[in-house]
Amino acid sequence: MFTGIISHVGKIESITQIKDWEISISIIDYDSSSIASSFHSLILGASVACSGICLTLKKIENNFFFFDVSHETANKTNFLSWKVGYLINIERSLKVGDEIGGHFVYGHVDTTAIVKSIDEIKGSYKIRFLMNGNFRKFIAQKGSVTIDGVSLTVNKTKQNIFCVNIIPFTWSHTCFRSYKKGSIVNIEIDVLARYLEKLQKISLDN
Repeated sequence: MFTGIISHVGKIESITQIKDWEISISIIDYDSSSIASSFHSLILGASVACSGICLTLKKIENNFFFFDVSHETANKTNFLSWKVGYLINIERSLKVGDEIGGHFVYGHVDTTAIVKSIDEIKGSYKIRFLMNGNFRKFIAQKGSVTIDGVSLTVNKTKQNIFCVNIIPFTWSHTCFRSYKKGSIVNIEIDVLARYLEKLQKISLDN
């Protein structure tokens, strides 16, 4: 489980495919001591959110971190758009007692969305996303949504489009700074919305 508060930005160093895919990433950080104290203390088998996708750390070699990506994950996320040099958001799994600065995030991507527009407004950024219409019911104004692993508040929704505001700190400390019109992003809906839909279905069935 995660909180949607990004600790590091990773850069894709390699992508290979034999059966499933294997990726390696390096960590980009403005404070090298932060990397040493937080990310390099990970043990093999640890869960790491990579732009919102929960992956298992399988190997560390020459300061590169290796993960496997299954066909199921590749087909349900934006993974197939990743290339060498691509920036991804990184978050370690939540520990008991950690501060929950965002909301509960599971690393289970529900769908993807496309960046429709990016507007800079006094240093902040307004981003509009076009998403699959089947998931629009889960996106509510002032509700939570996870975009590439980042916990955010929805500002407005209209049909299949919703928008968020990104403050300068988040912009510069996440992969959002590499977004362009047409970029594909991972979306995880708020788990509360998921359970409310389930309860509603059970109520209607009864």
